[in-house]
Amino acid sequence: MMQTNRFWKFVFLTLIATLMVMAGIIFFLWRRLTAEEVHALSGIAVKDISYITSLVLIFAFVAFIGLQIIYLTYIKPLKTFCAEAELIYSTNPSHRVKITGNRDFKRLATVINDFADMFENLNKTITEQILNARKETEKERNLLAAIMSELPQGVIICNSNGRILLFNSLAKKIFTPGSGQGKSEIFLGLGRSVFHLLDKALIAHALEEIEDRLENPGQNMASSFIAPIHADRLISAEAIPVLDPENRITGFILAFQDVTDEINLYDTTHEKLIALKTDLDIQVQKVREMLNTSGLVPRDTPFLHQELMKAVDLWPRQYEEVSEDLLEAISTRLPLTRHLLKDFLFGVKQKAKYLHDIHLNLSLPDEASHLLADTYSFTAALIFLLQNLSEMIKNDEFNLSIVQKKGFLVFEISWEGPLILRSRIDQLMQKRINSLPSLFYVLRQNKASFEAICDNHEKSSRVRIIARAGSKTQAREKHQAPVITGSRPEFYDLDLFRTDAEDNNLFNTDLKNITYTVFDTETTGLNPDGGDEIISLAAVRIVNNRIVYQDIFEELVDPKRDIPMESYRIHGINYEMVTGKKDIRTIMPAFKDYAAETVLLGHNIAFDMKMFKVKEKQTGIRLMNPVLDTLLLSAVLHPVHARHDMESIAERLGVNIIGRHTALGDAIATAEIFLKLIPLLNSNGVLTLRDAVKASKKSYYARLKY
Repeated sequence: MMQTNRFWKFVFLTLIATLMVMAGIIFFLWRRLTAEEVHALSGIAVKDISYITSLVLIFAFVAFIGLQIIYLTYIKPLKTFCAEAELIYSTNPSHRVKITGNRDFKRLATVINDFADMFENLNKTITEQILNARKETEKERNLLAAIMSELPQGVIICNSNGRILLFNSLAKKIFTPGSGQGKSEIFLGLGRSVFHLLDKALIAHALEEIEDRLENPGQNMASSFIAPIHADRLISAEAIPVLDPENRITGFILAFQDVTDEINLYDTTHEKLIALKTDLDIQVQKVREMLNTSGLVPRDTPFLHQELMKAVDLWPRQYEEVSEDLLEAISTRLPLTRHLLKDFLFGVKQKAKYLHDIHLNLSLPDEASHLLADTYSFTAALIFLLQNLSEMIKNDEFNLSIVQKKGFLVFEISWEGPLILRSRIDQLMQKRINSLPSLFYVLRQNKASFEAICDNHEKSSRVRIIARAGSKTQAREKHQAPVITGSRPEFYDLDLFRTDAEDNNLFNTDLKNITYTVFDTETTGLNPDGGDEIISLAAVRIVNNRIVYQDIFEELVDPKRDIPMESYRIHGINYEMVTGKKDIRTIMPAFKDYAAETVLLGHNIAFDMKMFKVKEKQTGIRLMNPVLDTLLLSAVLHPVHARHDMESIAERLGVNIIGRHTALGDAIATAEIFLKLIPLLNSNGVLTLRDAVKASKKSYYARLKY
């Protein structure tokens, strides 16, 4: 497929102009001829028409050959020089100019290649010097990375927009479900949003809490919470702000650990203690009955009888003390923190009004009272309770009074209006609170209890929640200081937080700052509308202008049909390899999650997108991501080259393809090719995604349809 050539356009326009001038001259001369001269010339033209036609054709043929020689000898080599030289200095220093032209151009090619040898050697020397200078720094960076990787806590570092900048191996382990744990498409990777892993409202609450504390220096700057993750697991997390020198939040660190087993231990121990108390009550009652009904009460044993009764009465109190200490020790892993009760209730009142238009009349104890709780889940529990009670009684006004008694805070919610059956209130305890567990579980993890107070048989007009009051001896605060980016050690500076705010207009974003999902498919054939199916889908991501090889997507797909031999010879995937694998209806939702909020990138991507298009009805998945194609971009950058297949582009750019005609191998090769193309695109004025899409449409290959 020949590209439109400016030289031949020029020749064509010149020929048209020449013919028009000649026609004008002939017309002028023809007007000056006499009738006899016109008749004579007409007779000659009719008589010798074959000779005249032959002369015209011979002249046209000779002119074409001459022009073709001029083009191949002077014009094409000159155009090729530009493209080849640009490849050398911007992308592939090992590339050399191969010119077939006249002697002068060949000499020029030799000179350019000599300069290329010097440039490559100089580049290698500079690279070696840089590597030697960075060896010590790399040792320290690797040591820090190793320590970071093996911390006993999971760590995720995010920028202010929630984009993941760094995470360690324990974080990867905690957020990657094992086999058989349900959902497997949970992607933790650089550049991804942390809100795909944790509830956004929870993180927002933590950051709001941190913002409030920043206004009061000396307070604990961290915000703790419990969050549910996949497969009914729970993590105990602490959000720590990262501040710039002006005390503005530029990011945050999430330090967390899986506390599911600890909470289960707490629940189990609690149940055992309750069973123990029940048994003790039974035994105590039996002893009392024996002592009270015994006929053997000697005169000399009243003192013994009295002491025995004292001991029996002491057992329940001893149990209460021991169980309280035991539960307190077991619950130390729960992130229950001490909060000023007045501020906590003011926040609950505001959220109830804003979210559900519920008005709350507060009656507070003394100003200095504190609450011991996980504020996010406890706030959610109170608002959930108010919302459901409001729906039951058709009323939006409640009274909330708080009384402090012996280390406890008694929250009593009452209302004017119809009474509610106790059974209906009890049913609320088993309902889930959005992304959190049930109301019963949330209250229990906050070490709080709940009861409906019935004044009229089984109907109630008030409920009560008993929570822990926070004292300084009970809740030793950890004054976690924020990380100040300006104070980082000089030997380790990643500049992780020097990122621009997210640009809602992705098309105006620099190509180097975009996150890409580079993918490829292998299929049963080349006819999407004719019933050919995807049998392999793989992808890799480009983040911050580099390939993240650890963040890959690779799946074999059961096509529910045979695989032709001619296709098998290309990709090596046979029917036995895909039989029983997930089908396209399962794979496409997972791939959509993987590619969320990225630009799709591929080689001859029109074919792959067509394969997805024909499956939209079957899968219910429609990919709306922006799309770029390395085939079109290469054709735009190098129109003088006739071949733009993956192998030819890779050879020009110095990319080594490993695993050709495997979906993952081709995806990685496409990613490497694209990173080599970016400097060439920038030097040609293609800087943003909009520029790249616009340039792609000008390529001849953009006209191809599948």
